[in-house]
Amino acid sequence: MTHDKAVYNIAVGMTLKELQDERSIDREKLAAALDTDAQSISKIGHGELRMTAGELILMIDTLDLPWDDFIKRVRAKLPEAASTMR
Repeated sequence: MTHDKAVYNIAVGMTLKELQDERSIDREKLAAALDTDAQSISKIGHGELRMTAGELILMIDTLDLPWDDFIKRVRAKLPEAASTMR
């Protein structure tokens, strides 16, 4: 199944929020790594705000996750993300 970029953006946000929760990393730490505020981190986690490529790299590095694991997790979230678009 092919998804549009909005679904991927939501799946990325869902994945990042899940990882943040799993690793007990607070929004303030992620915000500092991205040079942004905690509210923006919350919006990213809810799929309300998109990240730049640079922000995504910094976020994944901060969460200490290999890229291939991140991509697998995003793909696993696609059906759930797509259901939010209906």
